Amino acid sequence: MIVEEYNNNQEPKTSIPKGKTISFIVNTIKEVPEYFISALDNSKLIKPLNENKLTQILVEQINAVLFDKNVSISAENQYSDLFFGTKGIPDFYFHAIEKGKTNEPLFVVESKILPAPPPKNRKTEYVLGDNKNGGIERFKIEKHGKGLNECGIVGFIKQEGFEFWKNKVNDWIDNLAKDDIFWSSDEMLKVDKISTHYSFLQSIAHREIDDIFIYHFWIKI
Repeated sequence: MIVEEYNNNQEPKTSIPKGKTISFIVNTIKEVPEYFISALDNSKLIKPLNENKLTQILVEQINAVLFDKNVSISAENQYSDLFFGTKGIPDFYFHAIEKGKTNEPLFVVESKILPAPPPKNRKTEYVLGDNKNGGIERFKIEKHGKGLNECGIVGFIKQEGFEFWKNKVNDWIDNLAKDDIFWSSDEMLKVDKISTHYSFLQSIAHREIDDIFIYHFWIKI
């Protein structure tokens, strides 16, 4: 009886116009910072929160916003590549929800804390890291994002401000470009929008045979 009642009252899902899925996802993420910051204001949370825990809370808030939009898209923690066999596991991803069908991810996102946690050799990890684990680096070498042309990185800003980190990240990229032909100064970040608690930036990363566009979502925590 309850199941029948639920099905009878269920509204049809809202369709996203063809070719607008990525912009829909990006705009959805841009709505989330204020809810995410509110969600962190829970006295029961055991702090400090590491990258995985912050990402889990962020994904919960993204799905709350998606639920209100009534679309057949969900965000999930950690993506294991089912289609290209890459070994990297992005921190979260978006996918279409369809019964009886497994879909390739629509959009994958890596998460990073700024400044990077100890040890000191991790300080440039937003860009370049040990064992090819840098945030931007993973997309350049297709450890993340293979088969996609647009992806994202979330930056949880624990210290300093947005302008400080934009300049710092761009300095790292610029210095790499001087010594390594795999990096280029045109891969530096450009500000899209900045507010008190969040900043949205954009960049392009050159891969071996093509480029990938990266949206950067920075949240002050």
